[in-house]
Amino acid sequence: MTGLENFRTMMAGSRPERLPFDVTATPPFCDVCERETGTRDVVEALGSDFRGIGVPLPDRSKEWRQAYRELGFEFDGRFTVDSMGTVHAIPPRETLGAAYHLMEMAHPLAAVESTRQLEVLPWPDFDDPELYRGLPERVRQIHSEGRGTIAGLACTVFESTWYLRGMDLFFLDLMDGNPITPWLMDWFESRARRMAEEYARAGADVLQLGDDVGSQRGMLMSVEMWREHLKPRLARVIRAAKDANPDIWIFYHSDGDVRDIVPDLIEIGVEILNPVQPECMPLDELFAEHGDRIAFWGMIGTQTTMPFGTPADVRAAVAHLRDWVRRGARLVVAPTHVLEPDVPWENAVALRDAVREPI
Repeated sequence: MTGLENFRTMMAGSRPERLPFDVTATPPFCDVCERETGTRDVVEALGSDFRGIGVPLPDRSKEWRQAYRELGFEFDGRFTVDSMGTVHAIPPRETLGAAYHLMEMAHPLAAVESTRQLEVLPWPDFDDPELYRGLPERVRQIHSEGRGTIAGLACTVFESTWYLRGMDLFFLDLMDGNPITPWLMDWFESRARRMAEEYARAGADVLQLGDDVGSQRGMLMSVEMWREHLKPRLARVIRAAKDANPDIWIFYHSDGDVRDIVPDLIEIGVEILNPVQPECMPLDELFAEHGDRIAFWGMIGTQTTMPFGTPADVRAAVAHLRDWVRRGARLVVAPTHVLEPDVPWENAVALRDAVREPI
């Protein structure tokens, strides 16, 4: 079987030939991959069964910079602005060591006092058909490799909103009835529904939704607040994707311990939960309680096993997951986050080789 065929077999409830596998990496780890293999393509080097696709947005950094100056947010050479208006500050390189990709985040909409100020910002036009013109061809290209296609739409509503507004103000707005955060959430929901429709129509296999709503000690907000403000928006995005293509699988990402909302996620149509951090999400409990209604993607800890374990530890973690697949669980083995430069190459190779063993 190809990787895509193997994944489809598992999602259909049959036993795959081997464990479906996914991996992503930071630029510093890609440097290591290039030294070891001659390519920066970790999908190829480590044999991932999936590739991601996205929508390239036109560069509107000049427009965002000007808009932010008019709001009183000043820039210097340390700041970058992306097409969605998200702002990062680049720390001094000597403070980062090997992790040169890390940046600090600024919240330029913290000073906004009226939704009228939001309405005139240079938001991208997600109704522009040119944004999506090449998606079907890209999906076909990935399928020709025997791989599945993951359509990227993480930071769906919550994270995209607080990146601009600030997390403290996000919660204060909701508590005080300030319309600024709801306006932003509505805008990002609209963006997500439009993109989800186009990804689904293009034939993507997996729609990657997600917002980090959990800490490693539980939810970042009350379950009631999540149900009021985020669950309905997520449900509408899922419905837009499924209306466009019922066969697309819905993947939801949240770091941390989100056990309190797993039944809600299943209720609104989430079919795959990611990343299921073993440091705070007990795998056996989740498999036993929800494994007949949802698949799992991740489970190999990037806080523990991948950077600090041995190759034998990596193989043992994979073997535990293989045992669950033999018992009927549906899962994709993956590190629980991108591979960082503290992950030994030998552990990445051990992961690659372990998932190739037959079920």
